[in-house]
Amino acid sequence: MTYPPHRSGEETGMTDRVFARLKPVELDGLTEEAYLRRRSDDLARAFRTPRSPQRSRRLTMPRLPFLITAATAVAGAAAAVIVVPGLVSGESAPGAPTAAAIPRGSQTPQTVDARSFLLAAAVTAAREPAESGRYWYTRERVTQKATTDEVEYAAEVKSLVEKWEAEKKELKGRPSELETARKELERKIGELKASPPAVPYAVTTAYTQDAWYARDKGDSSRTIGNQDVKITFGSPEDEAKWKKAGSPVLRNDKPSTVSFDHPLPLSIDNPTLTIQNVASLPTDKEGLERRLRSLYGKSSAKDRSDFAGYLPQTSLDLLRAPLTPGTRSALFKVLAEQPGITSQGEVTDVLGRTGVALTSRFTADEGSFELRLTFDKESAKLLEYAITKEGESSPLTRVAYQDTGWVDRLGDRSRD
Repeated sequence: MTYPPHRSGEETGMTDRVFARLKPVELDGLTEEAYLRRRSDDLARAFRTPRSPQRSRRLTMPRLPFLITAATAVAGAAAAVIVVPGLVSGESAPGAPTAAAIPRGSQTPQTVDARSFLLAAAVTAAREPAESGRYWYTRERVTQKATTDEVEYAAEVKSLVEKWEAEKKELKGRPSELETARKELERKIGELKASPPAVPYAVTTAYTQDAWYARDKGDSSRTIGNQDVKITFGSPEDEAKWKKAGSPVLRNDKPSTVSFDHPLPLSIDNPTLTIQNVASLPTDKEGLERRLRSLYGKSSAKDRSDFAGYLPQTSLDLLRAPLTPGTRSALFKVLAEQPGITSQGEVTDVLGRTGVALTSRFTADEGSFELRLTFDKESAKLLEYAITKEGESSPLTRVAYQDTGWVDRLGDRSRD
């Protein structure tokens, strides 16, 4: 099955995606007094640290744009570390000095890993002021590789459906044969989804989407997609192949508005979690983890992944939602216990913003992937996620969050 294009919130909910699991550890030096002195300085300093030469190897794999619904088994890779002055990894080598043992002002190199980032982020998130409004607003810049020849795909689906309609008439009154034909149709459509016709040229589409998700029952939500559409070909030869194929429409470049009144699930796996009720999630680590494990036990994900595979996907959905500061902090703490999360140091998102990247691996029916989440260096807010398939040099999908926040009217933005 190929990854479908990024869709509006009405079509797919918030998202279906991935992260992983580490061991709990206290972050030395992040006492109340120290935090009040430095505010978010520890987090910002750690995020500014360049990537360690030991980690120059890139993991070649990739939420898909709110979209992975297949199995997500996260590989148990060890957390990478980077050298920073001031924070100490929770997994120091035997005999290594602890934060308490290193005098203030010492230039001794110390290390911080993904777990330490997440624990620092938990402290920062807890300090954020609580906010609310009538609509949760998001502005996203979505960049996607075109992987499926939509014209050929649609033609093949149409052919299968037409054949089915003819068989229905021919087999009328013969229920057992009709059921066999129906199952054969399902099998063929399943095969087509698993191996759709690929585009014979390299091309990337990008567009912006605004969304206003209503907080209260009775208010309508709205999305406006296909704004500022840009098409980029891999080479002049790829563009020539596209023209030879009849210059098929790769993305509608007319803004499309969709309004809807029903509650919006955050993901297919968690239909009970919506924009309207995430504010009621527990604000303590233990309570939130119990709730997430309960949701996992009721989700379809339990049939294809363990909790460590389920949690990152759900966490990405939650990080995009209007969580309270307490719940966001608790979520970072739960993530800090998961294995397989690796710090990639500083990266730049598609909007040119610099942040820290945390990656994890997962597998789906389509292969192995890397999920990369990029966080703001000071606020620890999610800037972007990217999915890269193993063996490919560039992401299948990148979704950058240009603006998020509460507003009081449809059409308003959280900031200019």
